[in-house]
Amino acid sequence: MIRYHPKMFKSLYRIYLLNRQIILFILVGFLCYLIGISQLIMLVEWLNLEVNFANIISSLITIYICYLLNIKFVFKGGRHSKGKEILSFYVFSFIGFFLNVGLLFLMTKYLAIWYVISKTVVTIVVAVFNFMARKKFVFLE
Repeated sequence: MIRYHPKMFKSLYRIYLLNRQIILFILVGFLCYLIGISQLIMLVEWLNLEVNFANIISSLITIYICYLLNIKFVFKGGRHSKGKEILSFYVFSFIGFFLNVGLLFLMTKYLAIWYVISKTVVTIVVAVFNFMARKKFVFLE
C-alpha cells in the first residue's frame, strides 16, 4: 500500500506553482489539439475534403478557440492595448499557421506520412513556437 505524505503534496504543489503557466499551456494546447484533430478528421473522413484544405479550415477555427482559452487560463494581458494584443496574437498565430500548413503538406505529400500522425508532430512543433512567441511578444506573463 502506498502512503502519501503531506510534504509530498506540498512539493508537488510547489512544482505546480513554479511551472503553472507551462502546465496550463500544455493542457490548453492538448484541448486545442483534440478540437483541431477532431475537426480535421471530420472534414476529411465525413466531408471528403482534401487533407491540406481541411487542415487550413480546422487550423483557423482552432486558432480562435486557442486565443480565447489562452487569455482565460494561461497568459495575462496588459503588455499591449487589447487591440494590439489581439493583432500580435494573430500575427504570431498566422506564422504558426503557415508552419503548420507547410509542414503538414511536406509530411503528407512528400514523406507520405498519414495525416493524423503528421498533424500530431506538426502540432508539437508549432506549439513550442507559439508558447515562446506569445510569452515573449504578446502577453505579460
